[in-house]
Amino acid sequence: MKPTIYHLSHIDLDGYSCQLIMEYTPYTIFSYNANYGAEVVERLNEILEALKSNNEPALIFITDLNLTADEAKWLNREVDRLNEKGKQISITLRDHHGSGQESADKYDWYFLDTTKCATKLVYEYAKEHFELD
Repeated sequence: MKPTIYHLSHIDLDGYSCQLIMEYTPYTIFSYNANYGAEVVERLNEILEALKSNNEPALIFITDLNLTADEAKWLNREVDRLNEKGKQISITLRDHHGSGQESADKYDWYFLDTTKCATKLVYEYAKEHFELD
């Protein structure tokens, strides 16, 4: 079964382009956008609330946004708690901002590549994992 994708991306051209690429996949996608700071956690909280009432497999897909060590730890813990209650939620983050290195070193779902823009990272990932048309 294909997961429902909850896609959080930055509010710039690179971030919106990541979401445009995902529109060319056969998945149900709910798009969210945030700037850095409090908005990131606010949008993630909205996604987590939506996931509480969804019993389908789901993916939290974060693009063109880096998470601080505290934000990554918090999100990982919240998803673990939901999964302990029977949810089937995974996280994937694709980013190019070197300031996310600490989080990338700690979490296997946090992919960082500073040599490409986020749109390119999402395009390559979508071709491999999301049946990109």
